[in-house]
Amino acid sequence: TASGAHVPIRVLDTERMPMFAPRTRSGWGTKNLYQAPNDGGHLRLLYVPPGAEGAYNHYHEFHEWAYNIAGDFTNNESTAPDQVSGPLQRFREGNFLSRPPFSLHGGEKGRMKHMASQIGATILMMEEGNVGAGSYTVDPAVRDNPPAPGQGMQYNPDYKKIQYWSTPRIIDTLEKMPWQAVDGAPGLNVKYLIEDPSHGYRATMWFLEAGAKTPARFRPHYYKQAHQFNFVINGDLQIDAYSAPGRKAESFDLSKHFFVDRPPMSIFGLADGVASQGGVVWLEVTYAKGTRWTDTPTPIEEPVYF
Repeated sequence: TASGAHVPIRVLDTERMPMFAPRTRSGWGTKNLYQAPNDGGHLRLLYVPPGAEGAYNHYHEFHEWAYNIAGDFTNNESTAPDQVSGPLQRFREGNFLSRPPFSLHGGEKGRMKHMASQIGATILMMEEGNVGAGSYTVDPAVRDNPPAPGQGMQYNPDYKKIQYWSTPRIIDTLEKMPWQAVDGAPGLNVKYLIEDPSHGYRATMWFLEAGAKTPARFRPHYYKQAHQFNFVINGDLQIDAYSAPGRKAESFDLSKHFFVDRPPMSIFGLADGVASQGGVVWLEVTYAKGTRWTDTPTPIEEPVYF
């Protein structure tokens, strides 16, 4: 709940949510966790069936990020639109992706069977723009056999006019990035994934050890304009939410794959004392304003504690 100038948080037990299965993609499924206003992007859980191919070589006009929860999914990470085989990336559990606008990927559909998913995958994915209106393929197979409107990605005949093709940041958070202890916070560990004040975007993984005292940085607070998502990767976590400063706490017991949406002016923190009995790992993504990259440098504000 919330009162006055404050707004409520949203807490979702994603394991209990129904799955949407699109008719046009057998075996695929999604659970929508967040929908931006005015069709400005969405955060979802994407379920990929075993043996699934990816897409035609394509790009987005918006930034997207993803965390691979389980399984495998492959992309051909091209660096130029006419490249047949770019670096092959098989995303696996623990891989984090930050894909800037105009980053080419795909290219395995219909011609690279060895790149098909071996066991299927579960992926937490944020697409910051309208996928239907802001995604285009450069694959001649689509040019020669265009899909019906609304039934697939459209070919962009003017792709050669694009002057810059970006490259993604892909991090193996399990094998390539060890936990780093946080000074002054016993039992708290961190993996800094993205820190991008130029676009107002930050992605961080936290590990709070079993029985550790709740760090001061996670006491109750709110942001005036920043928007934040939290996703429990594994473990247990108790949080306290507040309708307004000085009000009684509303407690929530989170576990594996719980999702917390913290809009601007919403208040919560980890439970006072011990917030995790068995230890917890979660992904935290924060935007300086809205839920997409900003067009101008916008550092993320400091939280307001009470």
